[in-house]
Amino acid sequence: MGDRTHGSIVRRIGRIFGIAAIDDRPIDEETARHIRGDQIAAIVDLVPMSSAANIVNLAIVVQVFRGQIAWSFLASWAAAVLLFVGLALRNWVKTRGRTRPTASARAIDRMTLHAVALAILWGLMPIVVVPGADGQHRLMIEVLATGMAAGGAFSLSTVPRASILYVWIIIASLITTMLIAETQFGWPAHLVMVAMWVLFGVYLTRNVSALATRFIENARNRAELTEKNDVIALLLRDFQEHGGDWLWETDGEGLLVEPSARLTEVSGRAAGELEGLPIRALVAGDPEGGGRHLLDAMEWYDTFRDLIVRLEIGDQMRSWSLTGRPVFRASGVFCGYQGVGSDVTERLAAEARATFLAETDTVTGLANRLKFSFELERAVADPEGAGRATLFYLDLDQFKSVNDTMGHPVGDALLTQVGERLKACSGPGMVVARIGGDEFAILAPADDRPDHATQVAEEILATFDTPFTLDGADFAIGTSIGIAIGPEDGRTPHELMKAADLALYRAKAEGRGIFRFYEPGMDARARRRRQLEQGLRAAMGTEQLYLVYQPIIATQNGQITGFETLLRWHSPEFGHVSPAEFVPIAEECKLIVPIGEWVLRTATREAASWPRHLKISVNLSAVQFRNRRLLATVVKALDDSGLPPNRLQVEITESTLLDAGEHTLTMLRDLRVLGIRVALDDFGTGYSSLNYLRKFPFDKVKIDKRFIDDIDTNAQSRAIVKAILDLTAALGMSTVAEGVETHFQMAELQRLGCDEIQGYVISAAVDVDAIHDMLRRDVACEPGCGELVEPIDLDFVDIEPHELEHRDAVA
Repeated sequence: MGDRTHGSIVRRIGRIFGIAAIDDRPIDEETARHIRGDQIAAIVDLVPMSSAANIVNLAIVVQVFRGQIAWSFLASWAAAVLLFVGLALRNWVKTRGRTRPTASARAIDRMTLHAVALAILWGLMPIVVVPGADGQHRLMIEVLATGMAAGGAFSLSTVPRASILYVWIIIASLITTMLIAETQFGWPAHLVMVAMWVLFGVYLTRNVSALATRFIENARNRAELTEKNDVIALLLRDFQEHGGDWLWETDGEGLLVEPSARLTEVSGRAAGELEGLPIRALVAGDPEGGGRHLLDAMEWYDTFRDLIVRLEIGDQMRSWSLTGRPVFRASGVFCGYQGVGSDVTERLAAEARATFLAETDTVTGLANRLKFSFELERAVADPEGAGRATLFYLDLDQFKSVNDTMGHPVGDALLTQVGERLKACSGPGMVVARIGGDEFAILAPADDRPDHATQVAEEILATFDTPFTLDGADFAIGTSIGIAIGPEDGRTPHELMKAADLALYRAKAEGRGIFRFYEPGMDARARRRRQLEQGLRAAMGTEQLYLVYQPIIATQNGQITGFETLLRWHSPEFGHVSPAEFVPIAEECKLIVPIGEWVLRTATREAASWPRHLKISVNLSAVQFRNRRLLATVVKALDDSGLPPNRLQVEITESTLLDAGEHTLTMLRDLRVLGIRVALDDFGTGYSSLNYLRKFPFDKVKIDKRFIDDIDTNAQSRAIVKAILDLTAALGMSTVAEGVETHFQMAELQRLGCDEIQGYVISAAVDVDAIHDMLRRDVACEPGCGELVEPIDLDFVDIEPHELEHRDAVA
């Protein structure tokens, strides 16, 4: 509050003395330098006159008071005044005839110090003379000081700070003499005189401030005008010397008048050829485009701006941008056109190239996401089409493995061939785009025929049956397609894209290499998936996620050799959620990495308390193998738990090997070096099983449940199982059959020579407490013993819907 009050008082005093009237708005430094130059120049111009006034008044003082005050003081005082006057005249002589466009702030400071020093000299004289002088001499010195104050105030008015200081130093000296001098009229008369001096000072200050404000404002305007004129002159000079623009003019008949040198240059014609040439002849090469619009505008005396006209100049087509306005005499008679033109050929080509790059995928040459979004929005909003459109959303299968193993150049070449095939499958008016990565989209505007969409989708799938050939090598990839038809499946681009994406997700979930139309139920499944993802994130670090273990027994003696770790989730909202449902979600949203780390830590810690001959088996997904921390995670889990590496077995499916490629095999080799056992899960379900057995020496092979289910009724299944057992025995690998549910299956596997089995015939998955009870009995459990936490054996693998239904039926 005190600071505000003080500031208010200062502002009020400033307004009284006129100081607040000075223009102190913020300005840039360059403008300030020009203003300071004008301020000093105005003072310097008055130096001869002010110097003459100082010299004349000095002579009067010396002549009148040489007998009344000490000669030494008078001489020193006079010499000092003459010194400052001489310095001012010296500067005036040096700068006479020269302009002073700018000045520094230090120059203003020096001017102010000079004024203060001169004011002090003239202020000393009344203080020295008045106390011992008679009334006549006192009056003379006061008149002289008053004149010097008034004259100096207006001479220095362009620098208000110097002028005001000069005035108030002299006024202060006069007031001081009035207070210290004796008077026959008494103190009231003295106070009246003091008040008059103060009013006189205020009067001078306010006038100085007013003059300074007007001067500075004018100086500011001159500086800004000078700057603008400099810029305009620079632009005009640059326009004339380097610019690509030119001026043009016609007469009332439309004939070119006084063509500029630049116009003759860009038109490829001589000045004499252009003089008098009708402008319609100049633009005759563009009769239906901008040339026609130009002639129409000139016929109706219209003003036009940036009108693009195409002309044939030599053997090239050039584009000109013309701006013009009609000119009329005062009498209203039309005189012709005046305007400016420029050659914009290169600019338009650059803009076209920029537009092409902005709307085109640089790898495939197809439309990109931005262009496709625009086309989709236009198709949906087209009033004539009533929102009818068919959207195909494609995702390539097995592309990532090709891109990772063969490198990005091969991957880009493959994407280019895919784009060419998709364009070949699309009809007239259809838009083919690469949305990003290995995702493509096709739009058929004004089309709502499911039969046509089916035909296009089948043609696309058929074209992927032929391998792609790159650098002499064949690559077999497939695609999945989601189809949405507007306006039934969506009335906006977002709704239609969402519907097609849901249909694509369904196609991939049902086996890939197929197409699916959007169905309303897909949205409900998508909502459930989002809810499960949110619930899974909330379940991290809680007891909702837990582990159960399914025993594995040796077929020769029926003894337990180890346990397979299975992940379970009991959600407060959804109850028991099948791993077949939540594990793929965890993989897609990358939650499987922290969950997998927790599974490893927990499983190894629990297994460390079991007898030393028992092994623990943990499933690893493709997402975990793509994580560089996997090896470190396994090592830390073993170190923290104290479990020997040879008691840990990791299981990997063929789909994981296919997705991760050579990197996964390298990681598996590193795990083998540590002493960890590696098992190939679900053997026989992938097309490359034998190839992977050749590329990596697995410790164990797990025979898929589908071959075990009908081993008692299907001779082919028995033959396949027998072949697998013979093959793995020859390669030195042990085998385990999973999903064994009947005693006949168990006996048949024992007869065929299978090393180990697991399944309901032995035990369902049990919790860790049941394991200790099972081990205390030291025998294999009877069928069905243990807590059936989840009545099926599901792990970190993709399970087909018909498998899930079959297993649920078994449960």
